[in-house]
Amino acid sequence: MADFYCPVDTTPMAHEINRVSQHVNGTTTAVVAMQLAVIKAQNDSANKVCSNVNRGFYTLMCSQITQKIANKQSRLDALQMHLLQQKRQLLSIKNTMEREYGRIAERYLKIFTSINKELYSRIFQIDQPVFELVNKHVLNSSNRMNALTSWVSTSQKEGLSQSQHILVSNMKFDAQKALGQATDYLSNLSQQRVLTSKVLLPDANSNKDAMYRVPVAICETVNDPSQIARVDVYVPSEMSSENTSAINQAVRQEQNLNWHEQQVNPMISQEFNRYVDSSNLSPRVKEKMRQMFVSTPFESL
Repeated sequence: MADFYCPVDTTPMAHEINRVSQHVNGTTTAVVAMQLAVIKAQNDSANKVCSNVNRGFYTLMCSQITQKIANKQSRLDALQMHLLQQKRQLLSIKNTMEREYGRIAERYLKIFTSINKELYSRIFQIDQPVFELVNKHVLNSSNRMNALTSWVSTSQKEGLSQSQHILVSNMKFDAQKALGQATDYLSNLSQQRVLTSKVLLPDANSNKDAMYRVPVAICETVNDPSQIARVDVYVPSEMSSENTSAINQAVRQEQNLNWHEQQVNPMISQEFNRYVDSSNLSPRVKEKMRQMFVSTPFESL
């Protein structure tokens, strides 16, 4: 068998294979980069979708909560107005019941007083001899027994002088008791005159018409959401319940109170500062109270 020797140059083929390998490596790198870009785009889109879903859910929850708060606030305002109206009605019913109770109590007091007087007069007429015996005869006998002075029985010659001494001492004791009672009566009478002069008015005997004013403090508070005015009336504790009810009714019947600005009385400022200084509050609270007192305009009716 014959051998043929054919020299073959593989350099161009190797060069072309090298170029193909380079292109394959570049393609592999591009594919990997594309996969990374696709994965990154998927992650970004997924994160964007999740953030939008979360934002939408949060907005939905906020809107629902806001709507519920608005509904509850409107219901609260309506209930508050209804309660204030019921409060006014109950106060009017209370004032009416107080007036009715006063009239009924006064009527029954007159009835029972007249019944007691009638019963006393009838019992006195039935047992008139007994009353006369107790009020006249027994009282006179007791006075005679208390006023009489016992004589000391003596058998000696100085018996008369001793009896006279006993009689004089008894008279002195009675005179001292009478003087003490007169002194007490005069002192009580002078005290009663002083108290009467303090209580009675100086021109009580005059027939002129006069008007006297009672100090009344009216506090009107306005609630911001409902804009409903609340009026509190403070009267002196010495006044009777009927006068207090009349003042409260007269103030609450006024629909709009005519307030006007007024200068602060120095005595009121001094009294307020005295109360603030004597309180157990902190210095910061005291200073804030003074600032509010100075910055608040004063009004009166």
